[in-house]
Amino acid sequence: MSSPPIVRAVLRAACASVLVASVAHAQSECGGKPSCAEVTSFVATVTDFRLSVSGRYRIVATTIRFRNRLNRPIILGYVPRSGIATDDRGNRYESNDGNVRGIGLISNGNLDVKFVLQPGESSDARFEFGWEPGRVIYGSSFQVELSIREIDQVAPHQYTLGKEHALRFTGFGNPPAVAAAPVPATAPVPTGPPTASAPVVPIADPCAGAPRCYGAGPFIAEVSSLTGARVGNRHDHVLSVTIKFRNLSSQPIILGYHTGSSTVTDNLGNRYYWGRAGTHDGSSSGIGIVEGAKADPQFVLRPGESREARWGLIRYNTGNQEIGSTFSHDLVIDQLELLNGGQIRSLRSYSIGFHDLPLTGATSAATPPQTNVLIEALKKKLASKPKQ
Repeated sequence: MSSPPIVRAVLRAACASVLVASVAHAQSECGGKPSCAEVTSFVATVTDFRLSVSGRYRIVATTIRFRNRLNRPIILGYVPRSGIATDDRGNRYESNDGNVRGIGLISNGNLDVKFVLQPGESSDARFEFGWEPGRVIYGSSFQVELSIREIDQVAPHQYTLGKEHALRFTGFGNPPAVAAAPVPATAPVPTGPPTASAPVVPIADPCAGAPRCYGAGPFIAEVSSLTGARVGNRHDHVLSVTIKFRNLSSQPIILGYHTGSSTVTDNLGNRYYWGRAGTHDGSSSGIGIVEGAKADPQFVLRPGESREARWGLIRYNTGNQEIGSTFSHDLVIDQLELLNGGQIRSLRSYSIGFHDLPLTGATSAATPPQTNVLIEALKKKLASKPKQ
């Protein structure tokens, strides 16, 4: 005995609804995770969330990894003043747009088109939010909101604004609810304005799961050493970070350090800086710097070649305060291109980070002679005079 037509219609509708829901669920990459947001063109996942203190301010720092879901390149940009972090007591942490790293800003009609993701490619951006609590009680759980906009290429070197996406991430607290996620490695791809290309085929992790290694497009960066010591009567604590870079691509690449981007946070929430505010960032050695419109192209890596560079960071007036046992180092490395006439331009900025690093050298004031020499050199760099 067959079912009445109305019953068959209801059953068909119910089956269709189940099928649609199943397909939608299968296509969802976030799986309901509050630290993940997805739209048609990309998936954004918070891979690191940290709280720290800087003077009178409490700082929220978060790293977001964007992955292209399309079979064509996309360009993304951050909408200034759209970022905000809010705690469970309603306190508002304002975005420090001047400290956005790894992704370009869309401001007053100016489009920074360096954040290009090839099909399947992932890359990180770092955002900071600050709040001066005074005597106000601060919360312990957080949510982060910001807007990312697509930039469409309409002709060679001509771009227009595309869709804007309001992203929201929740579920963060202290201790951090999010640990650094491994970087999904992809085949080296050309950077610069997007052009038609085949989808990127994932390759084996070039870092081979090493915890002190970070894969960033055409190169990998690995921390070779992290040493620290208290110096001077005020017991300033100085860190020295050595990073080895290796070219993964089949072409020579030029890398440069984006000045002012190097920071360290220890497991106690203390922040280390490249130097004092208002001074020139001379904290790096062994690699050229990118500062404003100027770039030094000295750091060239041939295919497969490796080279090291070093950074110094300092935390002033620690006195008898406890020194952390692990450290997280974040900085921005630019990939540079030589143009005709000796001109240099930045093709892409990579926000890279190393998390929960232990010290590999001396930690006290009684350091061996070779460490004292290094520390003195770092102190001179970090105490550079203000630019005239």
